[in-house]
Amino acid sequence: MLRTLFSLTRNGEHQAPPPLDAPYSEQCATLPSSLVFIMGCHRSGTSLLYHLLAYTGQLDYLSAYDIIKYDELLYNRVTGREARVKAKLQLVLQQESNRGVDDLPVGVDLPEEYRFILRREKPPAMLSASRRLNKLFFAPDLTPGTLDAFLHICRKKRYLAATDRTLVLKNPADYYFNFKTVHELLPQAKFIFIHRHPLPMLNSYVKGFRDILEQRSNYAALLDKAYDPLFSGMQLRRKLFLKVFRSGAICKLLSTRLAESFEYYLDNVQRLPAKQYVSIRYEDLCLDPVNCLSYISDHLKLDLTPRIPSRFVAPRHLPISDGVRREYTRRLPDMMTYLQHCQYEAWPERESVMTNSTVARASASTV
Repeated sequence: MLRTLFSLTRNGEHQAPPPLDAPYSEQCATLPSSLVFIMGCHRSGTSLLYHLLAYTGQLDYLSAYDIIKYDELLYNRVTGREARVKAKLQLVLQQESNRGVDDLPVGVDLPEEYRFILRREKPPAMLSASRRLNKLFFAPDLTPGTLDAFLHICRKKRYLAATDRTLVLKNPADYYFNFKTVHELLPQAKFIFIHRHPLPMLNSYVKGFRDILEQRSNYAALLDKAYDPLFSGMQLRRKLFLKVFRSGAICKLLSTRLAESFEYYLDNVQRLPAKQYVSIRYEDLCLDPVNCLSYISDHLKLDLTPRIPSRFVAPRHLPISDGVRREYTRRLPDMMTYLQHCQYEAWPERESVMTNSTVARASASTV
């Protein structure tokens, strides 16, 4: 969820010294034989699914520790420092009980997105806040230009695993308009698509990003080095982003791009080999996680035994803001084919009591 909203221009930055892992990189020569990508929008349940798959203990994945200490993972393992470094980092992460955007507990073993490691092209400084957000939310991370860096991540994980385990990965930005390209770059990879009804998803989208802009997250600052300056030297930039998130413009932008991404999904999903992808719904995952994991395992031949944490995260039913409801109504005709494909009603049960006349009278106040 913690999108690189904060990838800002860093002029005058000193060149970093070689990573501690540099002398050991040649030992990472082998890729995992199987890669599985979780594909879905931000706030669609990708993190929850990632958490549940990792919790089985039968798959390899990228953890918060892997992200934060990426340049010293090999060094820490070879020199016997890994347990000590993890324990120290865990104490830091435990200052917060969860990620802030949801109830998933933070810690060194929490599954995280590979995009934090890939070096994305920085957006031009002259872009408006809304155009910058559009580029940062929806531009892909795994591209021909970043493929080598991505494969290095996979080789590192294979070396650290000491055995050939399926590596499961996720990064929502590579779902919207890029999963076909990911398939072309990695034709043997498998995909798990997760869907959520667009109305509560859009609502969670707006609220979640606004929350981490309003209150500093220590966890987010450790993952993304460009986030922390927004609460110190770049306060003006943060206030500009917050202004956009409190306006109707962000709902319009997100609802439009979501509708376009649903069209992309419908146009391209069947171009993937049928045995290499599976689709589930967030609502079904919350209702019956064991059956969903078994379905994924059977279809993709992963041989998983589902395990569900005792503190399983139930879906949160956030109040739908007027701005979100209004923009969803505006874009609903463009989403109907996708809704029907996923077997969703136009309005979730909790919102079906809202009549068209009520929507029409909705306040023009900001989100």
